[in-house]
Amino acid sequence: MVTMGKVRQWLQVAMTSLAVGGAALVGACRGTTSSAVSPGPTGSDGVVRLLLVNDVYVTDTLRDGKGGLARVAALRDSIEQATRSRVLFVLAGDVLSPSVLSKWYMGAQMVDGFNAARLDFATLGNHEFDNSRASLVARLGESRFPWLSANCSEAGGAPFPGVKGWDTLRLAGVKVGIFGTTVVRDYPAWVTCRDADSATTRLVDTLVSQGAELVVGLTHRFIFEDSATLYREPRIHAILGGHEHDGRRMAHEGRLLVKAVSNARTAVLVTFTREGRGAATRWRARDQVFEIGQGMREDPATAASVQRWRDTLTRRIGPDRVLGVAPEPINAVDSVSKRESRFGNMIADAMRVGTKADVAMINSGALRFDDVMAAGPISKHQVEGIFLFADETRAVTFPITGARLRALLETGVRLGGLGSGPYPQVSGVRFAFDARLPSGSRVVGDLRRDDGRVIAPSDTVRLTFVTYPACRSGDGYRIPEAAPTCRALEQTPTAAPRTVDLVIQHFERMQGRIVAPSLGRVQRLDVTLPSR
Repeated sequence: MVTMGKVRQWLQVAMTSLAVGGAALVGACRGTTSSAVSPGPTGSDGVVRLLLVNDVYVTDTLRDGKGGLARVAALRDSIEQATRSRVLFVLAGDVLSPSVLSKWYMGAQMVDGFNAARLDFATLGNHEFDNSRASLVARLGESRFPWLSANCSEAGGAPFPGVKGWDTLRLAGVKVGIFGTTVVRDYPAWVTCRDADSATTRLVDTLVSQGAELVVGLTHRFIFEDSATLYREPRIHAILGGHEHDGRRMAHEGRLLVKAVSNARTAVLVTFTREGRGAATRWRARDQVFEIGQGMREDPATAASVQRWRDTLTRRIGPDRVLGVAPEPINAVDSVSKRESRFGNMIADAMRVGTKADVAMINSGALRFDDVMAAGPISKHQVEGIFLFADETRAVTFPITGARLRALLETGVRLGGLGSGPYPQVSGVRFAFDARLPSGSRVVGDLRRDDGRVIAPSDTVRLTFVTYPACRSGDGYRIPEAAPTCRALEQTPTAAPRTVDLVIQHFERMQGRIVAPSLGRVQRLDVTLPSR
């Protein structure tokens, strides 16, 4: 961890006599400096600063002590006070869903928190479309900050209320142009998202014609899309992005692409400094990553919003209670690891035992617990945070042959499934796969039960899966065998148990000691994985 003295020293050198006292910036920071960026038009001298967060699903601090929107807001205030200049606070998408509170409040708590934190701009992320159109419009109306997205609109083509493609503002004597684009996905029928690259070209043309001296993209797209845009469009000075959760950085000819770690575990400060004059004017960009953690000062207004909504959870689902004690941490960061994990095995076990099925599967994308279950008490409220799409994670059970089970496993380890949401966490079956083989033929050898017995292609087993892949073809799964069960579920939504309730019951059966099962259900033949 960088010491407080080193933080002050960096700020003094890199940010023009910035000296932040007390505990305002306790926490680690790391940074890099890019080379001079593309030429810009002449204008007033100035230093422009933007502070980025992305993929923030909770305003509260995380259970491991990291993150916390109130800390980020205080960081912004400290930089502003020290530099005597405004810092533009921006959010690169994914905020209204998913989270425990958003299951009931549809992101209202997030808008309230970012209002209190005085956010300047947000761009629409894919999870902004998780709930209904009415819910999104309500959240947009509650926002005291503008939303951006040039390529996503109402189904008829009209922009969503309060959403625009671009904006300009003057910071430190510099006219800054900022635009927003959103990843194109398979969205509900009330959303239309067009090609973001075509929109970007038009946006940059518009901002340049408006006299923008500095052009910044606030995007929520895949890293390969953002990087291609940065390479292709030299008039963009930086892209501040989201969608990946692990923090990213790249530079091309000095122009920057940065993303923070999700849930405000980090915040990225990007500073632009003008160099030269006239036709020789260039911008120098610097990015600094601040790790948001314990000991940092909190903004009182934002902290008050966090507390208000924290209290609503108890009122909504009842008081918290301890289900048992974990003797060691259970790592479930970022929806597990998209490979076999002890956490995923534990959830799949809960499903199989709770439904008395032969085999259970859950797609890794359904496990949204972006945190670590620390050693110690595990509570009911904590377990609620594992499943953030309640109606998509009900457990449905149906018969299926061994051959079809193999096909479902192939879906999870195919190209595009391996290492992402479709990857299956399993219970009651053991298998091996080789990712060097073509998709559709990667599962090799026999499928076996836990006791070693082979599941033959003609055998019939009772499989428990969650509703998103089983009933809605989510993550690319196609399961006609589940159709009768899914039709019955449409008539009686409560007919299938919530997976979270199965997990709570499973923990209670452990009689006070919650231990995740060991690895070894899945053997990957093409790589040697480290122990986890």
